[in-house]
This record gives sequence, C-alpha cells and structure tokens, in this order.
Amino acid sequence: MFRTLRIAALVSAVLGGAAAVAWLLVASPWLRFESLTVEGGVHANAAELRHLANLPKGTPLVQLDLDGAVAGVSRHPWVKTATARRQFPNGVLLSIVERTPVALLHTDALYLVDDEGVAFSKALSGELDLPVLTGIGPLAASQPEVGRRLVVEGLAWLQAAEEQGGVPLSDISELRFREDSGYVLFLRNGGEVLLGFAETARVSRLPQLVAQGLDLSVPHRVDLVSGQLAVVTPL
Repeated sequence: MFRTLRIAALVSAVLGGAAAVAWLLVASPWLRFESLTVEGGVHANAAELRHLANLPKGTPLVQLDLDGAVAGVSRHPWVKTATARRQFPNGVLLSIVERTPVALLHTDALYLVDDEGVAFSKALSGELDLPVLTGIGPLAASQPEVGRRLVVEGLAWLQAAEEQGGVPLSDISELRFREDSGYVLFLRNGGEVLLGFAETARVSRLPQLVAQGLDLSVPHRVDLVSGQLAVVTPL
C-alpha cells in the first residue's frame, strides 16, 4: 500500500511539474515575445524585416510561428536566405544572408542581378557601377525561362572574361546579347570583344593576344567568334 501511495505521489508530482512548466511557457506573464534582433542585414533594414516577420508582441515565445516569420522576411528582395530562433526569455534572433549584386539587367529599367542570375531589385543611383546586361529584356518579358537562361549565360561570360581573359569587371561597361550573333563585350574605354555563342573558354585567347602585343587599354575590336583565329581591328 505504501508503495502504491509513493507511486501516486510521484505521478502527482510529475503531473504538477508538467503543469507548472506548461503554465510558465504559455500562460505566465514571462517568456513572452518582446524584441526581434536582426543580424546580417545591410540593404534590408531592421524596420522592414520586423514588419515582414509579423511577430506579435506579447505572444508566448513557444507559440511564435517562426516558419511564417522566415517566409515573410524572405519576400524582401535583398534577402537570399533567412533563419529565426528563439532567444529566451523574450527575444527572437533573425539571421539573414543578403544577395550579392554582380551585374545589372536592362529591361524596362535597370535591375540588380545576383550571382545566381536572379534580377531582384531596381538599381538605385548609387548601385550602377556594374556591368550591364543588354539585349535580353524583350526575351525576358516574353519568354521568362529563356531570359533567365541568357542572364545566367551572360554571367558566365563575365566570369570567364575576368578569370580566363584577364579583363577585370571594373573595365567592362556592357555585355550585349544579339539573337543573330551572340554576345559582345564592351569595355569602358570603347573597346569591343565579339564572343558569339557558348564556348566561354575562347576568352582565354585574350591573354595570348596581349602577350603578342595587343594593348587592351587602347580601343580595339577583337573578334573571337571563330574558333581558329582572332581578328583585331583598331577603333
């Protein structure tokens, strides 16, 4: 009998403890949401992110919809990824990774493009010192998937021009797509490099031409479309 009483007392204590914990987490005036801390935001400011997260103050911390908050924050054009976690007793930590613009896309306006080819926000006046992708706008409007593919290809050409061709992105003003002839690289000094379609490795011939005396600081038209030779014409 005494054993039965001890077990009953233990069960009662456990249930009472569980009820106390439940009350503390849900019904008590403590452990309720009061503040959102944001880390990683530069272009996405804290006020915008708090609005998009839409976490009601005073809600028990354990009842907050953090998945919904992350989904809301992810609607901000600069947010690439976001995570949220509770910080007891009264806070939530929101960590975001912002998109990195690597080029501009000219359509109805100038849009920032990230390294995955996503055009995510209209460019402001202080965000224009990037190579501009042109000639893609009409296709992007009528055939979005084709436009996206061309943007990704354009970024691949820009990367190849810098890494294999020895042409810094800061020297490139425009990469133009022409449906009949492919891509053309325009340098800030007025020079042009005709690239054609696909085969980005062909830009590796530029350093060879420089080694043979080509001065890219002087405007030239360099035709790399042929797989066999390069045609260089002064401008």
